[in-house]
Formats: sequence, C-alpha cells, structure tokens
Amino acid sequence: MRRLATELGCAPMSLYTHVSSRDDLVDAIVEQLIERLDLHEQPGETWQQAVRRTLASYRDLAVQVPHAFELLALAPYDTSPVAPHLAGVLAGLEHAGLTADQARQVLGIVDAYASGFLVVWARSHAAERPSGAGVAAASTADVAGMRELATFDQGLEALIAGLDATLVSGARATDP
Repeated sequence: MRRLATELGCAPMSLYTHVSSRDDLVDAIVEQLIERLDLHEQPGETWQQAVRRTLASYRDLAVQVPHAFELLALAPYDTSPVAPHLAGVLAGLEHAGLTADQARQVLGIVDAYASGFLVVWARSHAAERPSGAGVAAASTADVAGMRELATFDQGLEALIAGLDATLVSGARATDP
C-alpha cells in the first residue's frame, strides 16, 4: 500500500478512504481484470471451442496487463470476484456438452496450465530485461522459445486433444 501511495502521490492512509484493506484492493483489481475478459458464449460451440475462446481471452489479458495479470491468475477460486466468474465458465462448458464433473475437471486442468504458463510469461515480459541478462547467452538461446505465446497455443491444442481422448471421449467409450 505504501508503494501504491507513493506512485499515486498520496499518503498511504488516504488509500483507506477508498478501500478497507489491501485484500479489498486486490479483489477490486481482480474484478476489473475479469470484466476485461471477453467470455461471450458462442451459439453451438463445442467444449473445445469454448476452452480455446476462454483461454485466448485469458492469454490476451496477460499480454495487455502483464504487471497485473498475476493477481487474477493466482486469485483463490473462492473469492468474491473469482467464484462467480468460474461458475459462469463451468456453465458454458456444460452448455457446450460436458457433464458437470467433466467441466470441473477440464477447467481445473486448463486453468492450471494457462495460469502457470502465463504467469511466467507475464513476469518475464513485465520485467523487460535485456536479452541474456544474468544468464549465459548460449543457455538463453536454448530456452528462448519455451515461453512464447505460440508455444502456449500449441500446448493448449495438445492439452485439449489429451483431455478429449482421456477424459471426455474416453469416458464415453467406457460407459456401459
């Protein structure tokens, strides 16, 4: 709160006339970030398309606000702005053809993937360090493409294919 007050040019205690605590401030920021996500359900979309659309919006948010993205990515699921958001995503996945249990599993898995990948991506891009700073240039070149957004998209496609084969279609094949 002191650092924020300094950046705003005010006294730290004056912030508390607008928010009651740091947690309230974080919740308000998370709520604003959620509102920036474009999660409009498309008629007739499959669950795979819904996952792609949702995570594309999540990825785009990380690109737009890398400094704040981590607040959303790491927000607890049961907090006020996050729980209703996730309930809406789950409802969309169910509407797209998944059972409630499959929707929870798919969302949990893709959220873990996207949050982990994009938090690291956002941290490395928010810092904007010079290339190779603090690391030998040869080792930097070896891992340069591992955290590119194209790699995120490729990983998402592999994840969707795996979920479809093992969790969704695989579950249908074993049902009596």
